[in-house]
Amino acid sequence: MVEKVGVGLGPRNRIPEMRRQEALDAAAILQMRRSELAARLARGEDCQARVVARTLAGINEWMREDCLGWRDLLSVRPSGTLPQLRVSVPHNRSLVATGLQMVSLLDHDGCVPAARIFLANEEPGYYRFGVGPVQMKIVDRRYVLLQGPFVDDESTLMAVTAPDCLAAAWQYWHASMASSFPAEEEAAGGLAALTPRQRQVVVLLADDTRDAAIAETLDVSVRTVRSDIAELMERLGVRSRFAAGVRVKELLREQ
Repeated sequence: MVEKVGVGLGPRNRIPEMRRQEALDAAAILQMRRSELAARLARGEDCQARVVARTLAGINEWMREDCLGWRDLLSVRPSGTLPQLRVSVPHNRSLVATGLQMVSLLDHDGCVPAARIFLANEEPGYYRFGVGPVQMKIVDRRYVLLQGPFVDDESTLMAVTAPDCLAAAWQYWHASMASSFPAEEEAAGGLAALTPRQRQVVVLLADDTRDAAIAETLDVSVRTVRSDIAELMERLGVRSRFAAGVRVKELLREQ
């Protein structure tokens, strides 16, 4: 008999208020240091920071190329959606496979429930949820990547080695880590009866992701995805992909 998927307990508030406030305070200090450096860069001053990329497309291209030489990455992201994770998570897997040491902390409240479930079922050790309202990346423990000054109304990315800003980045990292917990400890709620991969398949299915795209995201065959979907439909007590997606969205709203 197939165990049905039903309503489960939603996630508890895992972050103590004191830790939350410490992370927010550290974020405010880093944001102040970042703003000061961005203003100095915009004025053309020498401030131990440099713009490495412009425009969103340019920043993404620079990151894809430069990250191939990174050996250590500590990242904080203030938000997360499934479309974003469908791109970043497979890329991160490939970098980790080549030797990158990585910890990525995502703001718990900034991640949609489906994204939290998706990350909770990745390989343990790489992702955490906590308080992280300011985006940054500490690369090889030597410099920090932050939002730079706007140039011609376009966003930029700056690499910073200025000691006061780097110290603020480390303070923010430690405060955010103190507020965090491993992603795999995120409550599965009504999806607890499923296997880790099935949870990832079902949230991607609910996001209207095609079988081939699900297979590519999870690095499995399309045949495996279709087999998982067939079993999921039985567990959810539905007869179509559409009905399965609707049911999962209901369960996610209960998270």
